[in-house]
Amino acid sequence: MKNALKSILYQLSKSSLIKVNKFKDCHKGESCYIFGDGVSIKSMDLSLFADKKSFACNNFPFHKNFSSLDCSYCFVNAPFFFSPYFGYPAPKKQHLYEMSKLYHDLIIAKPEINYFVHLSNYPFLSEKNIYFMFRNIPDKSLSDEFIANQINCFSGVLRFAVMMAIYMGFQKIYLVGCDYTHLPSRSLHWFEKGQGILVPQINYQKEFFEIANEFIDITTITLDGTSDVINAITYKEYTNSEPVFKENTELLESRYMKILSTWPEYLIY
Repeated sequence: MKNALKSILYQLSKSSLIKVNKFKDCHKGESCYIFGDGVSIKSMDLSLFADKKSFACNNFPFHKNFSSLDCSYCFVNAPFFFSPYFGYPAPKKQHLYEMSKLYHDLIIAKPEINYFVHLSNYPFLSEKNIYFMFRNIPDKSLSDEFIANQINCFSGVLRFAVMMAIYMGFQKIYLVGCDYTHLPSRSLHWFEKGQGILVPQINYQKEFFEIANEFIDITTITLDGTSDVINAITYKEYTNSEPVFKENTELLESRYMKILSTWPEYLIY
């Protein structure tokens, strides 16, 4: 049923899908940051990343210091994230329903930010700063060599954001909080309790990054390591500042912590 609904939505929303074309080469030659939800964020001062345009993925906009960044783009590519009817079984669906309400409030409160979401959310969002995406960028001027024509860029939010950075013409990306690209890599998120757990991610997204590097220079910012798939620089080397660990209680409002704690896999308290 969900697949049939996606097909119907695609036909109904073609005019909305092409809205994304306005972003082609809009940042040609610039550099940007892509912020993930990795635990390394807990040791970073976000004010030191205010010098470039930023992309925010998933839950990162709920960071207390999010407003210190020059963030123009947010990405939520989870199918049916804003739908009260489809997507996940309870209790996960209840969690996503509460999170989607918070996100919807953010979309309304910050109209200067552009939000890219999965097409399946089309019936549930009507704000002018929403851009729906599905499978590829509907731009006939793109060559067969464009990254989305070589590899699936919609299988994860990081791929999605990198693809859009390339489409927008950025020349260089710095990945911040994308900890699976680190060597050694750590699991858990900045909004969870603790300093993370060492979990090997050998050659993480290697094929994707090999293709992406043909279009754009990508460097991941680590705390104390390197990377086995892309260029890497430590936080201290990049900012000339020492990392200072802060617990999630210092980075997240209690109302967000309460809702995030309803997700079975998150360790919030």
